[in-house]
Amino acid sequence: MLTITHRTGDYYGDGSSNLIWETRDSADILIAELYVSTDRHEIMNIWVDEDHRGEGHARRLYETATEQAEIFHAPAAHCTPEGDAFAEAVGGDTISYPCDCHACDNEEN
Repeated sequence: MLTITHRTGDYYGDGSSNLIWETRDSADILIAELYVSTDRHEIMNIWVDEDHRGEGHARRLYETATEQAEIFHAPAAHCTPEGDAFAEAVGGDTISYPCDCHACDNEEN
């Protein structure tokens, strides 16, 4: 049996503030997690254990999160290719904010 839980916390001790959804198996082993910033509600990270990839855990976390909060994908320039593909696959809004980072300066639009 799988359980999805929700909590707030930082990203592995970095001091940031995030909404966190986690999927654990019946042995309470973490198999997937989704981090969303509390200030912009932007997806900061999504991770699925290698042994459980392709089973729909990331999508279930995203769907659960969007039922509980307004969630935005990061701009493509801020994503890995896998993260951008995930955003395309699940749909949903991408955050829009002024950004002067190097990645956005070089993004083709």
